[in-house]
This record gives sequence, C-alpha cells and structure tokens, in this order.
Amino acid sequence: MKLRLLAWDAAWSELVKVALYNDGPDISEVGSTWLGDLTAMGALHAFESDEITQLGRASRFLPAAWQGCQLPDRPEVWAIPWLVGARLVFFRRDLLLRTGVDEDEAFASAESFERTLHLLQEHHVPTPWIVPTVHTHTTLLNAASWVWAAGGDFIAPDGKHVLFAQHQAIAGLRNYFALGRYIPLELRQIGALHPDTQFLQHDDTAVTIGGPWLFNFLTDTVRDNVGLALPPGAPMLGGSHLVIWKHSRKQDAALKLIRFLTQTEAQVKYARRIGLLPAVVEALNEEPFTVDRLWRSAVQAVKAGRAVPITPSWGLTEDRLATEFAAVWQAFFDQPTLDLVAVLVRRLEPLARRLDQLLAQA
Repeated sequence: MKLRLLAWDAAWSELVKVALYNDGPDISEVGSTWLGDLTAMGALHAFESDEITQLGRASRFLPAAWQGCQLPDRPEVWAIPWLVGARLVFFRRDLLLRTGVDEDEAFASAESFERTLHLLQEHHVPTPWIVPTVHTHTTLLNAASWVWAAGGDFIAPDGKHVLFAQHQAIAGLRNYFALGRYIPLELRQIGALHPDTQFLQHDDTAVTIGGPWLFNFLTDTVRDNVGLALPPGAPMLGGSHLVIWKHSRKQDAALKLIRFLTQTEAQVKYARRIGLLPAVVEALNEEPFTVDRLWRSAVQAVKAGRAVPITPSWGLTEDRLATEFAAVWQAFFDQPTLDLVAVLVRRLEPLARRLDQLLAQA
C-alpha cells in the first residue's frame, strides 16, 4: 500500500486533479465540505447498501456526520465519516475571573459574548480576543455559530439558492465582526493558525475559538487554567470523510481499509493523536472522551454541532465568502466607526445574486 500525505491547504487542488483526470489513489481522506463539488464532478464511487452493511450500518456513525455524506434529497452515499470536530470557545479562567462573569454565562449568547470581551478590555487584559482576520475559510467556520444564533443560514437545504445576504444572516455576521474591536492593533492581520499559537504561548490572551487539536499542546499548568464553552449558536461541525474514487480498480481492498479505519480501536487512537474526535458513536464512549474534562466538552460540541448542507457548489460558495469576509475585516479595521451592516450588505448582496444565477444553471 502506498500512502501520500498532502498539506491541508494544498489538498483540495490535488484532489481536483484526481477528479478531472480519473487518475490517482484508490481511497482518499477529504474535507467534509469538499464532498459536494467532488460528487458534481462525477468522480466518486457511490457506496452500495451491502457495502455500508459491511461497515456496520449508518447508525454506527454520528447522525450529523452521516448526513454530510449525502446530497440533499438524494439516497446515494458518497463517503464514510472518519473524523469530526466542532468549534469551541477557549478562555483563560483566571482572566475571566477578573470580570466577575460566571463561566456558564460568559459566552452563552452573542450579547453576553460581546459584554464579556468588553469587561476583559476594561480590566486591562492585553488581548481579550484573537481570531484570524485575513483570507481564510476559518472565518466562515467561526462566524457560522453567530449566523445560526441569529436565525440565519448560508445556503438553502436544497442547495438551490444562498441565504447569507438575508437579514438574519447579516445580523449574525455583524455580531461576529463587531468583536474585532477587542483584537489588539498589532494582531489584526493574522492567518488561520496564528490564533492557536497566540493563545498557547501568551498567558495574557483571554479568548479564542479553536478545536480539540489544541489539547495536545497544553501543558498541565495551562490545561488547568483553560475553560471551554460552546459558541453562541450551534458549533460548526466539520471533519473529514473517506471516499473511494470511481476510477479505482481495487474497490474491495479500499472498502477493507475503510472498515479497518472505522473500527473503534483505530478511531480512538488516531483521533486522539491528531486532536479530532471519532465519527463512530461507540468510540466516543472510550477514554479519554468520557473521563477528561476538555475531551468531554469536545464531545458535547460535536453532538450539538451543525453542518452546512452538502451541495455541488458549496466549495465555490465557501471560497467566495472567504474573500468577502477578508474585505469586511479590512474595511472595519481601516475605519472602526463604519456601519458594519451596510458594509456586509454591500459586499454580500452582489455575491448572492451571482451565486444564485450559477446555482439556477446547475
């Protein structure tokens, strides 16, 4: 068996080449939001019912993760869930204690979240808040909770038109981007991974959003001082799936490999090592997921998590939103008194019209 490792940022373009040229690996790990575009290219093997039975049936997997393996209103199963993760609010308990705000209430709503950051700033915490603010898909992953908390969404369940420019979604996005005022000036142009490093290495950084991959880098002292909370709305559920390419001539062997990778023992060992969670429900009942305080919170986030519908043009939508969100950050930092709602409407309404035209033709 040959194994090829791809950096996550470069993997998408490489997988598109596999899909276009029908040449490459027999089986791949793919990002959960990439599935719609790959199915639209006709490049994936659809799992037969007897193949799914060999893996132990759909009920073995987290329902939200399994749902992400099918297109809306379609019976075909195009992937098998492998690993899952959901966004979590990380905070330093000693810094929050200065504000007098209860940990259970501090981040429970968009309003209490902003109020908590304001109090941290008033108590002279140097870095109340840190998130990426340049062109990155992470902004969408983070902001989704605020959008859902406001009653908005990004795309219709049937995938035929977008919703991110509607009133509720704009209100949620406004609430998220408004928190940028609590990011210090010197940290307002940072990429996707910088907030993790900032939070881990600087004990005057109070709050960020991340995932369970951070657990493996926490020293015992820091670990005791780290609190976790769910974001204001449902956490964005992401992760990765296993797919078999249609061009594969070794589909039986590929299925055996998937069966091995989705066994409970393999799920627990690999998920813990890389800092994500198993997609198999049974594996979540094993240590450390049942005994460790932080891992228990991560399991809670996954079970409460919500995924975006898998649609054939979601990859394009995600990419265009990343571009517009970077422009919103830049406009806000250049002129903090700007009306954020007006900025968001000006950036997102034209994009929504273009994407709706594209989806209508698909």
